[in-house]
Amino acid sequence: MSDFRTGYLYSLAPVHCGGEGDIGNVLDIAREAHTDFPYVPGSSLRGSLRQEVTNLDPSAANTLFGKELAGNGMGVHQVWFGDARLLWVPMRSLSFNGNKQVFSWVSCHSLLRDHAIMSGSESVIFPDQPIGDRAGDYSVADAKVKVGPLPSTVEATLAKQTEHWPSSLTGSVLPSWKKNRIILSDADFQTLMEHALWTQVRNKIHESVDDDDLAGGADIFWTDICIPRDTIFYFSWGYRLLKHPRVSQTHHQTLQSVLGGLIQVGGQANVGRGWMQGWVSDDSFVSIDDTGSEPAEKNADEKATIAGVA
Repeated sequence: MSDFRTGYLYSLAPVHCGGEGDIGNVLDIAREAHTDFPYVPGSSLRGSLRQEVTNLDPSAANTLFGKELAGNGMGVHQVWFGDARLLWVPMRSLSFNGNKQVFSWVSCHSLLRDHAIMSGSESVIFPDQPIGDRAGDYSVADAKVKVGPLPSTVEATLAKQTEHWPSSLTGSVLPSWKKNRIILSDADFQTLMEHALWTQVRNKIHESVDDDDLAGGADIFWTDICIPRDTIFYFSWGYRLLKHPRVSQTHHQTLQSVLGGLIQVGGQANVGRGWMQGWVSDDSFVSIDDTGSEPAEKNADEKATIAGVA
């Protein structure tokens, strides 16, 4: 069975999914090879969702995600999850039209284009210059940007992104998001992205002190890099149903309750990192019988008749 859907995440805390590019005392995050943009690996998202489903119904977790086998193996899964990519990133901005601080969500052409393709939305052609809800001159992440008005075609496309937002976000976040969006070119967004990441310098505490751990020593401090809170992500997901064991509507409802709730993704959970509010654009239940495949409960007489004709 082929099933492809889109889900979303809104970060309520900084998110740290460790990458392979740590340099010295800087703990970097996972980044896409072709864009260098941060992202949440599908394996991290899947692991967090599986744990939440297991807490509610271990049997449903085994059916949906595959039963854990001896030797760190895993059984056949019936639900899959792709990487969670950036869609809108919060950035500090300053409007020169009155010298006001403005909290803006910033995106770029490629992120919105890729989301449109994945979600099945209509793609639009963006102008070369930055555009936003409030035209004027801005300082975005310390760079001066002249922002033009949003064309009506772009506004209509962005409106479709809010059709399934959860009630916890529509009352407070959504009105602000609709008034404070800026769309940059890919090159400008990539340059400013580094200034939007959340960083914190932390220190180690040891019971014993050696030369490296003296004040100002190399191993005393390290820097965490995180994706900031209020970031909006999107990810692909779907079912790959088997005839046995069958995914029931109860299993589906359990998974949807997790996808539409709060989940913790990534590391540093002990200091409150990684909390996200999730939602999906399609929460309908589709059984394997609805796909045109052979039903699992085909009776023996019908099978014998088919065999006799053959």
